[in-house]
Amino acid sequence: MDLVYVAAVLEKKHAVCIIDAPTEGWRNLQDIGGTRIRQGLTNEEIATRIRQWKPDMAVITVPFSGWSRAAFETAAVVKQVNRAIITVLMGLHPSVKPAECLAQSNIDFVVIGEPEMTVLELSDMLAKGNSANLKDVKGIAFKKEDKIVTTPPRPAMENLDELPYPARHLLPMREFFEAANKRPISGNLKKPSIRMLTSRGCNHACIFCSNYIVMGRKWRGRSPENVVREIEQIVHDFGVRQIDFLDDNVSFDRARMERICDLLIEKRLDVEWCTPNGVRADCLDEALLMKMKKAGCKRILVAPESGVQRVVDEIINKRQDLKKVEQAVSAARKAGIEVGCFFILGMPGETKEDMKATIAFAHKLRSLGADRFYFSYATPLYGTELYERARLNGFLKSELTDEDLAAVEPLIETPEFNADDLRMLCAEANLVNPTLTRDRLMRAVRDPKKAVKTLFARRKTAHQAEMNKP
Repeated sequence: MDLVYVAAVLEKKHAVCIIDAPTEGWRNLQDIGGTRIRQGLTNEEIATRIRQWKPDMAVITVPFSGWSRAAFETAAVVKQVNRAIITVLMGLHPSVKPAECLAQSNIDFVVIGEPEMTVLELSDMLAKGNSANLKDVKGIAFKKEDKIVTTPPRPAMENLDELPYPARHLLPMREFFEAANKRPISGNLKKPSIRMLTSRGCNHACIFCSNYIVMGRKWRGRSPENVVREIEQIVHDFGVRQIDFLDDNVSFDRARMERICDLLIEKRLDVEWCTPNGVRADCLDEALLMKMKKAGCKRILVAPESGVQRVVDEIINKRQDLKKVEQAVSAARKAGIEVGCFFILGMPGETKEDMKATIAFAHKLRSLGADRFYFSYATPLYGTELYERARLNGFLKSELTDEDLAAVEPLIETPEFNADDLRMLCAEANLVNPTLTRDRLMRAVRDPKKAVKTLFARRKTAHQAEMNKP
């Protein structure tokens, strides 16, 4: 989403193309060792595209620190094609670790925070050859005479309606629809589906969340009319019938959510939609959920994170009443909306008894109508309070690397639990999901790398079979 928004702003003044490497190369699956799989264009395919396009600047998004290696590798490919191409990194990782990114010899600039206006201003200045005034561009870092210059932060955009709609016409939309339909890795998208953002920022301060680093703490929402006009556009232009709202909390403003639903019902756009990033349960009630269902809502995800109120309030700092979660799950099922639930295990200060209580709470939510549960290990993302707590207390895995953050492995151990404890508890927790078996989970816990390799082999076989179908 960040690339297509930046492209939409840039193309008002500049010629722009997007290389969507994961989508364009979705047929390519490669085991690259350990528990890691690469899917997407090869480096040579990326280089060929760059030679054909001959850009002056390449903007590479790094939305997650676990993918920094791929970004650095891509920047190296760009520089191998033409050393004169300016390389810019944007996204979460460069925002939180600008110096480390600029230590890479193939990186010229990093964008810190919300990217659109920053990349535009930087592009304009470089296009005019005005490199002497780069320090006037807010929200960037760059190297000058072997020193790193970091400019003042750029204030967050207040009126998101001023942004153009994402430049989806620059994306390989047919490839995306086909990839989603074939499902080589995962997913259940059977209709033409698209992702949307209707708001940015979050007023809350959960210790594990890193989104605020780019989008800030203040919630900002696009107007309902602006949102629905974009939906009308993507339905008309791309035949979309399913939308994933990627907001941190699409229903934060209840009146706005109601108005969006009213407009969808009024315009009879015939789209289903989901909230895969989750919504706060205390922003929902039965009346709103009924209206959301009528407007096409198929599935919501709520995020209690823990089944222990003390952990939610005092450790995670989410400050959400778990009774509200129970009420939201019941109300959603009554409205005919499917419900999934997010949980995190292994927070510093949490005990094994707390985690067992969380599993019991998940079973209770299942009895109330929730049908899917997602349990993950507490991941100490850079820039989060969780990372700082774990680091200061010596709870982090020794020699933590960027790639560790992408691995599905415990990275935090405390006097209350170790990595093996977390693996066993997570396996037990996942038995709440009706499609998983204890035997399958226990095999994965005993040898996670072997389990991933076996899963990869099965998926690749299934992938090849799908590709051979007429």
